[in-house]
Amino acid sequence: MLHINNPYLYHPLPSVRRAADDICLYIEQHPTWGVLFEQGKMLGILLARVKVSDSMPQAVHPWSDGMVLLVAYSGVVNGLTDPDHYFVPPVYDLSHPDDFYMREDAEISLLNERIAALRSQKGLLEDEQSAGQSGGGRPASIEHQLSQLQQERRERSAALQLKIFSHFDFCNEQGEYRNVVDIFRDAKRGLPPGGTGECAAPRLLQYALQHGLEPVSLAEFWYGRSPSRYRRVHGQFYPSCIEKCSPLLAYMTGQRAAEPPAVDDALQPEVLYDNDRVVVVCKPAGMLSQPAKDLSLPNLEQWLKRRYPDCRLPFMLAHRLDQATSGVLIAAKDAQTHKALQKAFEQKRIRKRYVALLAGTVPSDCGIISLPLCTNPDDRPRQVVDWQFGRESLTRYEVLERRQDGRTLIAFYPLTGRTHQLRLHAASPFGLDCPICGDTLYQEEPTPGRLCLHAEQIIFPDDLAEELGMPKEIRKEGLKEVTGK
Repeated sequence: MLHINNPYLYHPLPSVRRAADDICLYIEQHPTWGVLFEQGKMLGILLARVKVSDSMPQAVHPWSDGMVLLVAYSGVVNGLTDPDHYFVPPVYDLSHPDDFYMREDAEISLLNERIAALRSQKGLLEDEQSAGQSGGGRPASIEHQLSQLQQERRERSAALQLKIFSHFDFCNEQGEYRNVVDIFRDAKRGLPPGGTGECAAPRLLQYALQHGLEPVSLAEFWYGRSPSRYRRVHGQFYPSCIEKCSPLLAYMTGQRAAEPPAVDDALQPEVLYDNDRVVVVCKPAGMLSQPAKDLSLPNLEQWLKRRYPDCRLPFMLAHRLDQATSGVLIAAKDAQTHKALQKAFEQKRIRKRYVALLAGTVPSDCGIISLPLCTNPDDRPRQVVDWQFGRESLTRYEVLERRQDGRTLIAFYPLTGRTHQLRLHAASPFGLDCPICGDTLYQEEPTPGRLCLHAEQIIFPDDLAEELGMPKEIRKEGLKEVTGK
């Protein structure tokens, strides 16, 4: 097993920060690179020790404290020439003109052109028909051609992606090689997402292992402008992506990467209210709401089933909390009650209050955040702001305290229930631009400790509370949970 830092939760060493500064300066001073990289790119740093004192490989640079430095970028940088081998090369270079990828991608591009032409032709014919200038039938024939071409494009794209993955072979410390499809299958992660194997972190580790280097510290930072869909800050360090890199890094290092935080056996949900129809609990941070693929991970749903064996799943949890979030959750003991609670949530008749500690100062005392959110397909489970495809999310907030250490205690009142809504509303520059303390997904350099977010209160409408025979309001104070005091 390689003894290297956790690539998903780390604080860069001073030497790594110095390396990042030097890399930025080198790029800025290069005659052509500055323009290419300023568009935005994730860069990787690997500090390593030399095991054998033979001649150095091309992309290895002397560094301090007896270590060497390796540098890589994620993906491709169009137009980049690197005759001095400053960057670690790709695991497999798809840009070679004689490579199968260039030929087959060109053929798929021709299909795209034919599809676009047919769509244009179909639109013109439909316009003519609606204006009474043309007979019938021809648009349907074009639609059939379109369907065939689109099916051919799907099949060829899928086959090309699998062929690409078969050329991405990664090694581990024992010198064993496996391609990304096999690695993902063994990790029970299904087919890899597009672009797997092209990120900086596995590229750096691959080069180090192939050239007899001992990896010591791995980090990634952003260079250039931020993408429009999610926040990236020039010079800031970020964790490795989970969706593409987690199985690869786990295989290469012999470590189980991106594991959920362990749950203390002493931590048990606290029952806040219980009658014959509902049970309200306070879920501890670190416990899943529902079972995951790994059934050994503790989750609230299994805990409730053991405590209430007469209840039938899945008629239990009426809503969920993130694994890292603590707080009030309500569960139904029968299908009728579950349906009534679900309907009330959908109609926004049940209100919730969260408290959170933010890493930064929120200037306004209160307000409403409205952002369109959707999953980042390249880096699940992270969500992104997407003005074209995102779904509306609304949160009302109220500042409770601005602290002398620059942090803000705040109350959140979610008006919708999107995944990671509060976390992204806090962290996004389009929201409060103050991430929740301890957020390992949306805080550039996560503060130590748990996610400082707690669901502290749930309020039911009078008629529903009366129907279920329960209090209108159930509360579990969360200041201690989010502040440690």
